[in-house]
Amino acid sequence: MKYRKRIMAAAAAGFMGLSIMYAPGISYAAEVWEMEDGAYRMADGTAITGAIARGIDVSHWQQTIDWDQVAADDVSFVMLGTRYQGKEDPRFDYNATEAHKRGIKLGAYIYSYATSVEEAEAEADFILDLVKDYPISFPIAFDAEDAGTLGTLSPSQVSDVINAFCKKIEDAGYHPMVYSNEYWMNNKIDQSKLDYDVWIARYNVMHTYRDPAMWQATSTGSVNGISGNVDIDFLYKDFSQVIPADTWRTIGEKTYYYKDYTMQKSTWIDDGDGWYYMDSEGSPSKGWLAISGEDYYLDDETGKMVTGWKELNGDHYYFKDSGAMATGWRDIDGAWYYMDDEGKRQTGWQEIGGEDYYLEHDGKMVTGWELLDGDYYYFDPSGAMAAGWQKISDVWYYLGSDGKMDTGWQEIEGERYYLEGSGAMVTGWQTIDGNRYFFNQSGEMKTGWQNIDGAWYYMNQNGHMQTGWEEIGGTWYYMDENGRMMTGWQEIGGVWYYLDGSGAMATGWQEIGGALYYLDESGAMAADRELEYNGERYYAGANGACTKVMEEGQEGQQGMEGQGQESLEAADNTETVPPAGQTGEQDPSQSGQAAGPGAGL
Repeated sequence: MKYRKRIMAAAAAGFMGLSIMYAPGISYAAEVWEMEDGAYRMADGTAITGAIARGIDVSHWQQTIDWDQVAADDVSFVMLGTRYQGKEDPRFDYNATEAHKRGIKLGAYIYSYATSVEEAEAEADFILDLVKDYPISFPIAFDAEDAGTLGTLSPSQVSDVINAFCKKIEDAGYHPMVYSNEYWMNNKIDQSKLDYDVWIARYNVMHTYRDPAMWQATSTGSVNGISGNVDIDFLYKDFSQVIPADTWRTIGEKTYYYKDYTMQKSTWIDDGDGWYYMDSEGSPSKGWLAISGEDYYLDDETGKMVTGWKELNGDHYYFKDSGAMATGWRDIDGAWYYMDDEGKRQTGWQEIGGEDYYLEHDGKMVTGWELLDGDYYYFDPSGAMAAGWQKISDVWYYLGSDGKMDTGWQEIEGERYYLEGSGAMVTGWQTIDGNRYFFNQSGEMKTGWQNIDGAWYYMNQNGHMQTGWEEIGGTWYYMDENGRMMTGWQEIGGVWYYLDGSGAMATGWQEIGGALYYLDESGAMAADRELEYNGERYYAGANGACTKVMEEGQEGQQGMEGQGQESLEAADNTETVPPAGQTGEQDPSQSGQAAGPGAGL
């Protein structure tokens, strides 16, 4: 902007004080302090070294201000008068609201009449209560210049009054500042007791105060949009570095949060350490809060939104990262919990969605095996209580409809099973209470004939494996000590028997391996005696093979296989047991007889 200046003959060099003391209708001078060639300059063109911004201070004396024009005339901040005749300055709200809309930063000051620490604190309370609802981004200043009040005190007392005001402002979360002219600072105030920024006033002549934060350079300045004179101020200190845009402030007994210097109301805020909900008056809500269809809990003392577990009146609640109270199932740190519709964490047995679950005393959902009141239960990976057959780690278990693990003998859907003390279903051969049983791969106890690993076994109706002689279906069979059904020639108790391929004990005349044998009704093989067969006489040798007895004068008659006396003698001389290859077990499928137990002779 082109440098302009207007100087009246009556220079205002002797006047020092905020424009609140002068009505705008009285114009002592009209000066323009502006930027030219990259530097702010005094009315005479002298550069103001170190100035980084230009502002003004105003009150009701400036009447209605056109803030659009002001903002366009290189005014970046304004210090607002707050009190008039003991009450709020009548133009404060308008000036604060309209200046902020144009992006002008707001500070405030109070012309002090305090003569004591208590009165200074009361003035601080007054200005804090006023400015709390406005976006203050500049200091709050204590105007120390009234001769009739502060001026009656000693410099030390004046500093005590100033400190009382500034401390209360600082404790509330604002940045305090001391306004005065050079005479007062040098003569009426004990500067050794002060540690606050200073806004120094000296008109039309460069101030001599060391390192002020601001300088009120004239009371007769001119700014577009303001009728009459206005105080012009220059800024030396960047307050954006010391006055946070987002911060907590405690005013009176209430705490507020400011974001971008504006008090937050009816909204969530994040102060970097947690979330809070600020109510319609700007205070943190506390306790239960229902909003947007969700329930939240805010700390009873601070109002900080609770996340994670919270115990309230003996009940435990879980609040998600969003703060919303959780209901239903929730996976928390790798464990599942269930909260009812009121958010209360559940424990013990719970029926949920038609399934039964068990939740430990701390609410954790149980999975896997669990011993409860002396009974074992199994809960699948979803936590649902298992019932019926369950394959767990490649082992089968049976759990009743009440979920309790069964052990011992169990009849299930018409089949009998045996479950060990651990609940594991047995398969294969098992010895139980001194009896041998066989359970197939499904765990079913088998009865009757069973082919196991190529051998036949017989289990009675109780499932007991049989050994020795057994009459089954009118036929006799012999099982060895291991229960295996025997076939072929067997010497049992010193007597020879023949068991065909089906295991059936043979009786009567039998042709076996090309030889004729006789086995009596008990199955015992005849040996060393004569027998009659089809009207002819035979002799059973020591090995049981029978040959026809020759009458005198007969030439060598043959037996059933064409054997003559000669072969009989050979048999008598060489065989003492049934023919080789006819003893021991015989696979029924390799026998000339019908294969399998019970197939008969």
